[in-house]
Amino acid sequence: MPRLILLMILLLAATGPAVAAAQGTATSKVAAATRSATSARGAFSSAERNLIRAWLLEAQRRAAPRQPTAELPPGLETKMARGQPLPPGWQQKLVRGERLGRDAYARGVALPDELVRRLSPPPPGTEILQIDDRILRLDAATRTILDVFGLGGQ
Repeated sequence: MPRLILLMILLLAATGPAVAAAQGTATSKVAAATRSATSARGAFSSAERNLIRAWLLEAQRRAAPRQPTAELPPGLETKMARGQPLPPGWQQKLVRGERLGRDAYARGVALPDELVRRLSPPPPGTEILQIDDRILRLDAATRTILDVFGLGGQ
């Protein structure tokens, strides 16, 4: 029950600016300009972070236990199957400003189309991926990480 309440609060917080923008208020124009300026630099806005977290955490809650990926070593596959985080050495590869390696890029999953449509338009030449419990915005040409955040609020 507390999770449902938290999810509803997050969704309301994320959709509030969109409703205000539809009404054409002056406040919504300022918020929209701030959102587009933030997105232009490649960083996620707090509303985008909240919407992505709420959406994906709810999807994880409803989904069956995750199957381990074949590209991880057997010990890490077992750890991931139990829902435990990756070791710090693997997590350090997902840092803003670093170039994402081929192996990590191959493990990435695109966000659902319905969720992407709810976000503000991304800067040209970028893409959003989910790798384990992290969401990344990448420069598509160079695979440089422009922004990263964890689903757990990190």
